Amino acid sequence: MEASTSAQLPPVVKIPALYADPWYMITVLGIYLYFVTVAGPQTMTFKLSRPYSFMEWRKPYGLKRLILVHNLIQVVSCVYVIKEVLYITDHNIYFFWKCRKMDSNPEIVQRYFSLAYFLFWLKISELIETVIFVLRKKQNQVSKLHVFHHLSTVTLVYVLINLNTNGDSAYYCVFLNSIVHVIMYSYYFVAAVADKTVLEALTPVKKGITVIQMTQFALILAQVLYQEFFCGMTLPVFLYFTTVIAGMFYGFYNFYNSAYQVEQRRKSLTAAADSGK
Repeated sequence: MEASTSAQLPPVVKIPALYADPWYMITVLGIYLYFVTVAGPQTMTFKLSRPYSFMEWRKPYGLKRLILVHNLIQVVSCVYVIKEVLYITDHNIYFFWKCRKMDSNPEIVQRYFSLAYFLFWLKISELIETVIFVLRKKQNQVSKLHVFHHLSTVTLVYVLINLNTNGDSAYYCVFLNSIVHVIMYSYYFVAAVADKTVLEALTPVKKGITVIQMTQFALILAQVLYQEFFCGMTLPVFLYFTTVIAGMFYGFYNFYNSAYQVEQRRKSLTAAADSGK
């Protein structure tokens, strides 16, 4: 499959079968989904029957070093992604309303796809988070939103590699997501080594990360709508992309309400009851 998305662009890149053939991706995601919902957990978030699971008779694993290394790798990788996006787009990624086709410079085209391949493996590596939850018997954290988020981001990178017709403007969502992930995984790294007092002090940061994530999805939706109406996108890509991003926004909005708004109302009621005594 040629890398060119324009008739004028020389075919300087041939996409390897590993990234062009969807069955490689589907196989990895299928194994991931089966392990984190059926084969791995002691108790299941999803109602699927199974006779035995890996963690059925095992004690929770600690995995603290793995968690720290994973979070550090994610932060460093996302900083690299931000740097590459800025280079590929010549720092024009901020102007999401501009219609941009693929650069005709062979070096830029090569770096576009090299970064996309890197992103593919980066998103695959993020699947480790769910596996860690399962191995630590933190199955309550393996929510439908969490699994959907990790599955869909891998598929979006596949779309970026194979079906993008909007040039480097497609990296806008990657740019925003990488900024969010630098903040998020930095928080996770600190939280993994902090004591209870520090974690309580960082509660507003955790809440803020959720707000930042929702803001990110809102900005991505604004960009993709603009690109569709003023620059043009293939309809299947537009529908799939907007459905996934809208689903993520809705999921994080629900999580925000259930995790923070309900807690805030409970604290307010408690405070009101105490003041009435």
